[in-house]
Amino acid sequence: MARPAERGSMLIEVVFLMVLVMLPLLYLVGTLGRLQAGAYAASGAAREAGRAYVTADSEAAAPVRGRAAADLVLASHGFDASQAQIEVSCPGPPCLAPGGRVEITSVVRVRLPLIPDFMAGAVPTSVSMSSRHVEPVDVFRAS
Repeated sequence: MARPAERGSMLIEVVFLMVLVMLPLLYLVGTLGRLQAGAYAASGAAREAGRAYVTADSEAAAPVRGRAAADLVLASHGFDASQAQIEVSCPGPPCLAPGGRVEITSVVRVRLPLIPDFMAGAVPTSVSMSSRHVEPVDVFRAS
């Protein structure tokens, strides 16, 4: 006695499993990409702020130059200046003394994609990335 051949389509199962597997995978890739951009923005902002700070003509112009350089780096990575904090510290009293050093710390707040604000109490909606850079002041700088 011949059994009837089973005839079916796996289209529905394949589509369901692809959606079930691919959506979290795409979210993970997008989130990791955003976090990597935040890490690059934090390190680049600290480095460029330090370089711009120590090459300023005066101590009054140095913070403005440093912040402008950091803002350019942040914008190139897709972040606003409001999403970052840049702090400058100098171990000695004159910040731009020849042979001195300037320490720059940057913190970039990276919002995680597709998480609504009402979920803030249940899951984190952002991650902070920080970087610290020490820039030496040129020893041949005019004091």
